[in-house]
Amino acid sequence: MLFMLGIDSAISFMEAFLTVLHDTKLFHNVDRKRASLVLAACSFLLSTLYATDVGLVFLDSVDYYINFVIILVGFVKCVAAGWVYKIETQIECLGSKIVFVYITTTFGSVLLACAMWFGVGNAAAGFFGLVISYVMGIAYVGYLMSKKKQEDPSLTWSDMLFVLTMSNVMKLREDLVSSVGHIPVAWAFLIRHFIPQVLLILFFLGADATTIDEEGNEVKVFGSYGGYATTYQVLGILTVVFAGFLVVSSLVLPKLYEALETVDETEKSVDKNTIDEIEMEERKKVETTGSVQLSKGELA
Repeated sequence: MLFMLGIDSAISFMEAFLTVLHDTKLFHNVDRKRASLVLAACSFLLSTLYATDVGLVFLDSVDYYINFVIILVGFVKCVAAGWVYKIETQIECLGSKIVFVYITTTFGSVLLACAMWFGVGNAAAGFFGLVISYVMGIAYVGYLMSKKKQEDPSLTWSDMLFVLTMSNVMKLREDLVSSVGHIPVAWAFLIRHFIPQVLLILFFLGADATTIDEEGNEVKVFGSYGGYATTYQVLGILTVVFAGFLVVSSLVLPKLYEALETVDETEKSVDKNTIDEIEMEERKKVETTGSVQLSKGELA
């Protein structure tokens, strides 16, 4: 039963990956059977690492560092949904300076607090830095908004505050309701003002965690997990580095991933029509060839 469960899980992972891959411009014309064969072969070769005598050590090490990747991916998703989605509308209404100062204030204050909590090791200083930096940043945002209101008297404070703090995530909520049903307003608030900040703190908290080694010394778990050799630590850390590279590179050099952009429905329909036309031509050729051969047989 466990064997079948493992196979079912592997199939679900492969199917999800193939579906995403097949929706991209680069691979949407690739035969699905061939793509499945290549993916299965690559997965098999990579998984042989875990079938060796040290496979359990590799698995344990990578599994620990994968937790950081999950937190990082969750943070990026929350930022994309709660802060980046429809940000152009916020910029159009309030201006880029107000929007980006507010974003910097929100996450900059959390980063400063994490540096004090986990870098310096002073909890009181961390809370103090969090509050002071956030209040100062919000005060500056308020100053910028007052100047914006003077430039455009038609704007009200309530409208500007709503646009700055909740408009984009509420728009996302409206767009999703038609597909998934009712979504509470609390979801929109949490996805923007609570969850990403907590995930950021959890990431640094995990990186700062300590343990006692065999000699009785207190060491960081990150980089020395389980007392395993450096090779296993590097392999696990590279998973975190790779995930971070994907996030940063997509922001700095988005052109790197142009080939992985999804194909819109019009292109899919055009491709499907082209394939149908080719299949029809091939069928006509087969039918023509068959009829010619039949005529020759009758003449003979």
